[in-house]
Amino acid sequence: MKIYRSQDRDPFFHLAVEEWLLREESGEALFLYQNPPSVVMGRFQNPWLECDLSFMREKNLTLVRRMSGGGTVWHDEGNVNMAWVRPLKGFKKDEMLWRVCEKLKSFDLNVTVNARHDLVVTMPDGSTRKVSGSAFKQTKDRVLHHFTLLLKSDLSVLNRVLQSPHRLQETRSIPSVRSQVMNLALEPKAWMESWGEAEVVSSMDERFNSKPWQDWQWLMGETPFFRWQFEFQGHLIKLSAHKGLIQELSWEKFGLEFKELAKRLEGQTFYELSNGAIHLSDWQKFLGC
Repeated sequence: MKIYRSQDRDPFFHLAVEEWLLREESGEALFLYQNPPSVVMGRFQNPWLECDLSFMREKNLTLVRRMSGGGTVWHDEGNVNMAWVRPLKGFKKDEMLWRVCEKLKSFDLNVTVNARHDLVVTMPDGSTRKVSGSAFKQTKDRVLHHFTLLLKSDLSVLNRVLQSPHRLQETRSIPSVRSQVMNLALEPKAWMESWGEAEVVSSMDERFNSKPWQDWQWLMGETPFFRWQFEFQGHLIKLSAHKGLIQELSWEKFGLEFKELAKRLEGQTFYELSNGAIHLSDWQKFLGC
């Protein structure tokens, strides 16, 4: 198995490397990397439901949409992300997870795999704490299995940022399944080095194109349809959105009713739409009225 490692701290670059490995690498490979504080959501998820976007803006945290399904996760330099690629033929979902469990035994850590393809630690009372989840992506003949291992992550921020203040009336996205988590108290550097010699990849390498992963059309424009109503300065506002665009909007107090609006939920609206931070004049300018 070929080992790749990154010394960059760019989540969009790391998605580009994963995509390249899935499409171009012919054999079995493992890619290890770390990201700066980031929220990474699944391919079919809704960021308004999965995290607190206003808090993220305040703390300058990065939002990322990956190519695979699964739930939203927290990345920082206290965890190590692992992407395993291999031929689809003969693939078993838990194979790499069991390899990870065996290697963790050398660090005196007892970790097991549950039915959801999570890595968990069993507590003295018989309950479990999650230290890693899994997500998968496959092509006609290749498969990607990636996951993040909580080692010394900031769990206080994790628990804060992955709590959305919003309740949507309807959504066609796939919500995350929440679990209690813990750190393994293992040094990330020691864990990465335990996998042996690796080819170091760099964002300067022209093989890896990170731009599509940063594009609004991918990050927000892939959000499935949803309906949302909330109070703004004591007024009830109703809207529906698809692919990141507001389709319909009703603001009864001022007699505003829009159909096929096609306005992006970005900029101020992206973070501040429902917390009362936008003034009426800003709304009117945004809506063109």
